[in-house]
Amino acid sequence: MTENPLFWRAAMWAGLISLDITGCGPWMVSQPLAAGPLFGWVMGQVKVGVVIGGIVQLIWMDISPVGVGIPFDVTAVTLLAVYWASLQPDCSLAHMMLALAAAVPLGYLFCAMDSYARRLNTVAVRRLEDVPDAYLSLSLNLGILGGLAWSWIRYVIFFALLMWGGGELWEWALRHPLPPWVDVGLTYAAILLPVAGLGVALELFLTEDPERRYPSLQGFKKR
Repeated sequence: MTENPLFWRAAMWAGLISLDITGCGPWMVSQPLAAGPLFGWVMGQVKVGVVIGGIVQLIWMDISPVGVGIPFDVTAVTLLAVYWASLQPDCSLAHMMLALAAAVPLGYLFCAMDSYARRLNTVAVRRLEDVPDAYLSLSLNLGILGGLAWSWIRYVIFFALLMWGGGELWEWALRHPLPPWVDVGLTYAAILLPVAGLGVALELFLTEDPERRYPSLQGFKKR
């Protein structure tokens, strides 16, 4: 599984999809409902991408990067979960949910990575302020291209490391079948999570001033 460059190719595609918001967007490709099936197609498992992407989109529908805010990275969660689940030729719903559960905490890791990356971007922009006016246009163009390249490279490295490490753990997990009660519980989760996601959607669309949730798994606050 990890002896071939599959995880590197997957990481490169994942980095490209992640640029939708951070560098070239938004074109909405990084939204889980689009990123999941697209990345699933890259992995040869469109069904896995549709299921995981749809669930993540519903549960975290109110998470979107607005202004300078750095939200919980639902794109990274989707891509990692789809990758790990796709390593199994005929992935069951239970294993899709297991892959999703493993990927959710890493959304915070990518959020922290973006925070530190923006600090470095601020330092780079301040350096551009010292460039003479005669070279300002060229410097800005080079800065934009450099920023895109830097964003893609850091995403590729992070995704590659996590895909490789997670792939090793996933391979070990597949050699140890889930207990029947865990398998049944995860299968029910695949059915009930979309129902919970529909509740999130109704809260957003039917409430005039919906309370914004923190980017986590917590429920709505009491009114």
